[in-house]
Amino acid sequence: MTTDPNALPDLSRPLTEAEIDELDRALAALPEDRDSFDIAMLEGYLVGVLLQPESIPDDDWLPPIFDAPDGEPVIPGDEAQVARVLELLMRHFATLEAQIEAREPFDPILYDIAIEGRARPSRDQALAALWPWASGFAAAMHEFPEVLEIADDDEAVDDAIAEIFRHVPVDPDDDSEHARELREDRARLDEMSPLADLDDAVAAVVDAVMDIADVTRPREPLIRDGPKVGRNDPCPCGSGRKYKQCHGRSDD
Repeated sequence: MTTDPNALPDLSRPLTEAEIDELDRALAALPEDRDSFDIAMLEGYLVGVLLQPESIPDDDWLPPIFDAPDGEPVIPGDEAQVARVLELLMRHFATLEAQIEAREPFDPILYDIAIEGRARPSRDQALAALWPWASGFAAAMHEFPEVLEIADDDEAVDDAIAEIFRHVPVDPDDDSEHARELREDRARLDEMSPLADLDDAVAAVVDAVMDIADVTRPREPLIRDGPKVGRNDPCPCGSGRKYKQCHGRSDD
Protein backbone atom coordinates (compact mmCIF):
# COMPACT_ATOMS: atom_id res chain seq x y z
CA MET A 1 0.00 0.00 0.00
CA THR A 2 1.40 3.40 -0.96
CA THR A 3 0.64 6.75 0.57
CA ASP A 4 -0.48 9.61 -1.63
CA PRO A 5 1.99 12.48 -0.93
CA ASN A 6 -0.68 14.96 -2.02
CA ALA A 7 -3.33 13.64 0.39
CA LEU A 8 -4.52 16.18 2.92
CA PRO A 9 -3.61 15.34 6.56
CA ASP A 10 -6.35 14.52 9.03
CA LEU A 11 -6.29 17.65 11.18
CA SER A 12 -8.71 16.14 13.68
CA ARG A 13 -6.03 13.83 15.12
CA PRO A 14 -4.23 15.29 18.17
CA LEU A 15 -0.47 14.83 18.19
CA THR A 16 0.89 11.86 20.08
CA GLU A 17 3.73 12.36 22.57
CA ALA A 18 6.11 10.94 19.95
CA GLU A 19 4.87 13.43 17.36
CA ILE A 20 5.23 16.33 19.80
CA ASP A 21 8.85 15.25 20.32
CA GLU A 22 9.27 14.97 16.54
CA LEU A 23 8.02 18.52 16.01
CA ASP A 24 10.26 19.77 18.82
CA ARG A 25 13.28 18.14 17.17
CA ALA A 26 12.37 19.68 13.82
CA LEU A 27 12.26 23.15 15.40
CA ALA A 28 15.57 22.54 17.20
CA ALA A 29 17.18 21.48 13.91
CA LEU A 30 16.56 24.85 12.24
CA PRO A 31 19.67 26.91 11.41
CA GLU A 32 21.34 28.42 14.49
CA ASP A 33 21.13 31.95 13.09
CA ARG A 34 17.34 31.80 13.39
CA ASP A 35 15.60 32.84 16.59
CA SER A 36 12.96 30.17 16.07
CA PHE A 37 10.51 28.82 18.64
CA ASP A 38 10.81 25.65 20.64
CA ILE A 39 7.74 23.44 21.12
CA ALA A 40 6.58 25.16 24.33
CA MET A 41 6.95 28.65 22.83
CA LEU A 42 5.19 27.41 19.70
CA GLU A 43 2.14 26.31 21.67
CA GLY A 44 1.88 29.57 23.60
CA TYR A 45 2.18 31.46 20.30
CA LEU A 46 -0.53 29.35 18.64
CA VAL A 47 -2.90 30.00 21.54
CA GLY A 48 -2.24 33.72 21.21
CA VAL A 49 -3.03 33.54 17.50
CA LEU A 50 -6.23 31.59 18.13
CA LEU A 51 -7.48 34.18 20.65
CA GLN A 52 -7.48 36.97 18.09
CA PRO A 53 -10.95 38.41 17.41
CA GLU A 54 -10.47 37.81 13.69
CA SER A 55 -8.86 34.72 12.19
CA ILE A 56 -5.26 35.35 11.12
CA PRO A 57 -4.26 33.96 7.69
CA ASP A 58 -1.73 31.13 7.84
CA ASP A 59 0.71 33.10 5.71
CA ASP A 60 0.80 35.79 8.40
CA TRP A 61 1.23 33.70 11.55
CA LEU A 62 3.48 30.93 10.22
CA PRO A 63 6.70 32.90 9.35
CA PRO A 64 7.43 34.24 12.88
CA ILE A 65 7.63 30.66 14.16
CA PHE A 66 10.61 29.88 11.95
CA ASP A 67 12.25 33.34 11.80
CA ALA A 68 13.41 32.82 8.24
CA PRO A 69 15.68 35.54 6.82
CA ASP A 70 14.55 37.21 3.60
CA GLY A 71 15.20 35.03 0.59
CA GLU A 72 15.34 31.77 2.55
CA PRO A 73 12.56 29.18 2.69
CA VAL A 74 10.39 29.46 5.79
CA ILE A 75 10.95 25.77 6.51
CA PRO A 76 14.20 24.36 5.14
CA GLY A 77 14.38 20.80 3.85
CA ASP A 78 13.02 18.68 1.03
CA GLU A 79 9.35 18.57 0.10
CA ALA A 80 8.57 15.60 2.35
CA GLN A 81 10.26 17.18 5.38
CA VAL A 82 8.44 20.48 4.90
CA ALA A 83 5.11 18.72 4.47
CA ARG A 84 5.65 16.68 7.63
CA VAL A 85 6.49 19.72 9.77
CA LEU A 86 3.48 21.58 8.43
CA GLU A 87 1.24 18.58 9.06
CA LEU A 88 2.31 18.30 12.70
CA LEU A 89 2.04 22.02 13.24
CA MET A 90 -1.39 22.37 11.65
CA ARG A 91 -2.75 19.34 13.51
CA HIS A 92 -1.69 20.84 16.84
CA PHE A 93 -3.16 24.18 15.80
CA ALA A 94 -6.47 22.47 15.00
CA THR A 95 -6.45 20.60 18.32
CA LEU A 96 -5.92 23.81 20.29
CA GLU A 97 -8.57 25.56 18.23
CA ALA A 98 -11.12 22.86 19.03
CA GLN A 99 -10.25 22.93 22.74
CA ILE A 100 -10.56 26.70 22.96
CA GLU A 101 -13.80 26.67 20.97
CA ALA A 102 -15.26 24.05 23.33
CA ARG A 103 -13.77 25.84 26.38
CA GLU A 104 -12.08 22.53 27.17
CA PRO A 105 -9.09 22.83 29.54
CA PHE A 106 -5.81 21.67 28.01
CA ASP A 107 -2.41 20.71 29.38
CA PRO A 108 0.22 23.21 28.17
CA ILE A 109 3.45 21.75 26.82
CA LEU A 110 6.16 22.50 29.38
CA TYR A 111 9.79 21.50 29.74
CA ASP A 112 11.07 19.88 32.90
CA ILE A 113 13.24 22.20 34.95
CA ALA A 114 16.70 20.74 35.47
CA ILE A 115 18.03 21.24 39.00
CA GLU A 116 21.53 20.22 40.02
CA GLY A 117 21.64 17.38 42.49
CA ARG A 118 18.53 15.83 43.92
CA ALA A 119 17.14 18.88 45.64
CA ARG A 120 13.52 19.61 44.80
CA PRO A 121 13.03 22.87 42.89
CA SER A 122 11.76 25.84 44.81
CA ARG A 123 8.38 27.28 43.92
CA ASP A 124 9.96 29.98 41.74
CA GLN A 125 12.20 27.45 40.02
CA ALA A 126 9.20 25.23 39.29
CA LEU A 127 7.20 28.17 37.91
CA ALA A 128 10.03 28.84 35.46
CA ALA A 129 8.68 25.91 33.44
CA LEU A 130 6.02 28.33 32.16
CA TRP A 131 8.52 30.87 30.83
CA PRO A 132 8.78 29.53 27.27
CA TRP A 133 5.01 29.04 26.90
CA ALA A 134 4.27 32.54 28.20
CA SER A 135 7.01 34.01 26.00
CA GLY A 136 5.41 32.43 22.92
CA PHE A 137 2.04 33.85 23.93
CA ALA A 138 3.61 37.30 24.39
CA ALA A 139 5.19 37.00 20.93
CA ALA A 140 1.73 36.48 19.43
CA MET A 141 0.40 39.51 21.32
CA HIS A 142 3.29 41.58 19.95
CA GLU A 143 2.79 40.31 16.40
CA PHE A 144 -1.00 40.70 16.47
CA PRO A 145 -1.92 43.36 19.07
CA GLU A 146 -5.70 43.33 18.62
CA VAL A 147 -6.24 41.45 21.90
CA LEU A 148 -4.10 43.98 23.76
CA GLU A 149 -6.21 46.77 22.27
CA ILE A 150 -9.37 45.05 23.55
CA ALA A 151 -7.72 44.76 26.97
CA ASP A 152 -7.44 48.55 27.13
CA ASP A 153 -11.23 48.71 27.48
CA ASP A 154 -12.02 45.33 29.01
CA GLU A 155 -10.91 44.64 32.57
CA ALA A 156 -11.50 40.88 32.32
CA VAL A 157 -9.21 40.57 29.29
CA ASP A 158 -6.62 42.86 30.86
CA ASP A 159 -6.55 40.75 34.04
CA ALA A 160 -6.31 37.52 32.05
CA ILE A 161 -3.39 38.79 29.97
CA ALA A 162 -1.62 39.92 33.13
CA GLU A 163 -2.10 36.41 34.57
CA ILE A 164 -0.22 34.94 31.60
CA PHE A 165 2.35 37.72 31.32
CA ARG A 166 3.34 37.23 34.97
CA HIS A 167 5.32 34.22 33.68
CA VAL A 168 7.20 36.08 30.95
CA PRO A 169 10.86 36.24 32.04
CA VAL A 170 12.23 39.74 32.51
CA ASP A 171 15.91 40.61 32.47
CA PRO A 172 16.68 42.18 35.88
CA ASP A 173 18.91 44.72 34.12
CA ASP A 174 16.15 45.80 31.74
CA ASP A 175 14.93 49.22 32.88
CA SER A 176 12.56 49.81 29.97
CA GLU A 177 8.99 50.92 30.66
CA HIS A 178 7.65 47.58 29.42
CA ALA A 179 9.92 45.63 31.78
CA ARG A 180 8.96 47.83 34.71
CA GLU A 181 5.27 47.29 33.96
CA LEU A 182 5.76 43.52 33.85
CA ARG A 183 7.54 43.57 37.22
CA GLU A 184 4.85 45.75 38.78
CA ASP A 185 2.04 43.54 37.45
CA ARG A 186 3.84 40.44 38.69
CA ALA A 187 4.34 41.92 42.16
CA ARG A 188 0.69 42.97 42.32
CA LEU A 189 -0.54 39.52 41.29
CA ASP A 190 1.86 37.74 43.65
CA GLU A 191 0.38 39.77 46.49
CA MET A 192 -3.28 39.54 45.45
CA SER A 193 -3.28 36.01 44.03
CA PRO A 194 -0.19 34.05 45.08
CA LEU A 195 0.50 30.76 43.31
CA ALA A 196 1.09 27.71 45.48
CA ASP A 197 2.91 25.64 42.89
CA LEU A 198 3.25 24.90 39.16
CA ASP A 199 -0.09 23.09 39.00
CA ASP A 200 -1.77 26.15 40.47
CA ALA A 201 -0.02 28.39 37.93
CA VAL A 202 -0.96 26.19 34.97
CA ALA A 203 -4.61 26.13 36.03
CA ALA A 204 -4.61 29.94 36.30
CA VAL A 205 -3.04 30.31 32.85
CA VAL A 206 -5.57 27.97 31.22
CA ASP A 207 -8.43 29.79 32.96
CA ALA A 208 -7.02 33.07 31.67
CA VAL A 209 -6.98 31.72 28.11
CA MET A 210 -10.65 30.77 28.39
CA ASP A 211 -11.53 34.15 29.92
CA ILE A 212 -9.97 35.90 26.93
CA ALA A 213 -11.76 33.57 24.52
CA ASP A 214 -15.10 34.42 26.15
CA VAL A 215 -14.59 38.01 25.01
CA THR A 216 -12.61 37.78 21.77
CA ARG A 217 -14.02 34.50 20.41
CA PRO A 218 -17.51 34.13 21.92
CA ARG A 219 -19.43 31.02 21.07
CA GLU A 220 -22.03 31.37 18.35
CA PRO A 221 -25.59 30.97 19.65
CA LEU A 222 -27.66 28.13 18.23
CA ILE A 223 -29.81 29.42 15.37
CA ARG A 224 -32.90 27.36 14.59
CA ASP A 225 -34.58 27.26 11.19
CA GLY A 226 -37.95 27.60 12.91
CA PRO A 227 -39.56 27.87 16.34
CA LYS A 228 -38.67 25.20 18.88
CA VAL A 229 -41.20 22.36 19.01
CA GLY A 230 -42.08 21.01 22.45
CA ARG A 231 -42.04 17.26 22.95
CA ASN A 232 -45.78 17.22 23.65
CA ASP A 233 -46.70 19.58 20.80
CA PRO A 234 -48.26 18.26 17.59
CA CYS A 235 -45.56 17.15 15.16
CA PRO A 236 -45.01 19.79 12.43
CA CYS A 237 -45.18 17.04 9.79
CA GLY A 238 -48.98 16.92 10.15
CA SER A 239 -49.24 13.33 11.28
CA GLY A 240 -51.51 14.25 14.16
CA ARG A 241 -49.20 12.58 16.67
CA LYS A 242 -47.19 14.29 19.36
CA TYR A 243 -43.71 15.40 18.34
CA LYS A 244 -42.06 13.01 20.84
CA GLN A 245 -43.95 10.09 19.27
CA CYS A 246 -43.12 11.06 15.72
CA HIS A 247 -40.11 12.95 14.34
CA GLY A 248 -38.97 13.82 17.86
CA ARG A 249 -37.82 10.24 18.30
CA SER A 250 -34.77 11.00 16.18
CA ASP A 251 -33.71 13.59 18.78
CA ASP A 252 -33.69 11.06 21.64
